[in-house]
Amino acid sequence: MESAARTLPGGAIAKISLILWTFGYVLVAVLAAMMGRGFLIQLLVQVPLWCVAVTLVAGLYAVWRRLDTRPPAIRWPLMALACLAAGAIQSLADLSLYAWLTKAFFPQWRNWTEIDISRVAFVSILYSWTFCLNATLFWALNSEEQAKAQARRAAEAEAAAQEAKIEALRFQLNPHFLFNTLNAISSLVIKNRNAEAEAMTTKLASFLRTSFDTDPKAPISLADELATIEAYLDIEGVRFGERLQVEVDCAPRLLQARVPSFILQPLVENAVKYAVAPSRLGSRICIAAREVGPDLEISVADTGRGGAAAPASGTGVGLGNTRTRLAALYGAAGRLETAAGPAGFTATIRLPRSRPIPLPGAA
Repeated sequence: MESAARTLPGGAIAKISLILWTFGYVLVAVLAAMMGRGFLIQLLVQVPLWCVAVTLVAGLYAVWRRLDTRPPAIRWPLMALACLAAGAIQSLADLSLYAWLTKAFFPQWRNWTEIDISRVAFVSILYSWTFCLNATLFWALNSEEQAKAQARRAAEAEAAAQEAKIEALRFQLNPHFLFNTLNAISSLVIKNRNAEAEAMTTKLASFLRTSFDTDPKAPISLADELATIEAYLDIEGVRFGERLQVEVDCAPRLLQARVPSFILQPLVENAVKYAVAPSRLGSRICIAAREVGPDLEISVADTGRGGAAAPASGTGVGLGNTRTRLAALYGAAGRLETAAGPAGFTATIRLPRSRPIPLPGAA
């Protein structure tokens, strides 16, 4: 935890202390003028006293900094003693200055500048109370600064946790996909389909290179996301051949829309797994993007699995991962909806088109 000495705003302390003592001495001059003692003369008299007070405040601030690591039970009694000492010094300066001025220049002041017990007590209490008030301002400003620092640390920690969560979700996809692809390559080798296995391995290397070159924290254009999906489907095309048919419907003006990297891959992977792989006739996967008011809507629909192969609630790893990423990035404004029917299964992503992704450090 940051110490008070590092969080205490020295500039603010100086400013508030100058205001406090300037206001106090101007008020004294005004009251003196109301009693017929002359405002200008009294104001000039206060200048050296103001200088002494400001110097003592600097000393109090130095004491506060020295005591910032001490427990309150030690710090506050010592600060109280320091305030009393400062009050005594300021009182001595005040009484001595007025006594000298009365003797040297203003003998008519003798009736109210005479030093006696009551006047000494009054001046000492007034100055000690003012120095205590000044020290209390040290504490108040320090507490405010510490609260701000704690809020900043909490915000930074939350942002770091959010970023780590999103990165973990994003990179969780690679091992999941890699396992399925390597399993498919192994099956091709076992079936002596070596040319297809080699082609799939080459395309896998290209796909993974693209994947690793992408910053998981940075949004990418929809065009780049579709290019990544095309690279993935090229790999699966080696495996399924004509059984895998792909259709992409995206208006050119939407290609520069920003989306999270790899946001479509688990949806397309699910379509391949549940619609293409189990069917001897294969399936068509349709990827469509359109504007819906201020939002961008991207759907991945397949034909051939009916509705029984996967629940509409989307509880699989890929769908759950996508839903969690959207919630982490956009809150309620980002969502994934799924629907299963006789003609196939559709997963639809909806996210704000104009709002940038709120990620610290994202490009």
